Amino acid sequence: MALSACPSCDSSFLQPLRCEPRGSDEVLVDLRCPECMTHLQAPFSRADMAELDRRQSEWREEIVAAYERSVTESMEALAACLVPALAADLIGADDFAPFRSPGGFATARRTAR
Repeated sequence: MALSACPSCDSSFLQPLRCEPRGSDEVLVDLRCPECMTHLQAPFSRADMAELDRRQSEWREEIVAAYERSVTESMEALAACLVPALAADLIGADDFAPFRSPGGFATARRTAR
């Protein structure tokens, strides 16, 4: 397939930016490589563009799966910290209450930086 890799860095994550029809089976496409930021313009067949669309759907699925794994790992790490803190009675209901300013208004709790 013509769109399989960036000519500069060989990345397979080429992204189409714009396209313009050129005849019945050809499309002029502006592509960008997100890894090396190379821009190129080249004519491709409609079949090549359909293949790129299919591959981008696969990449999107990979990204979503990696995101979901990351969120799960993060939540597990937070739970691993929260459980011992609860067991040691270091956290109470007042830790989740809105912060009250001296005037009695509820405001966002500010944390030390």
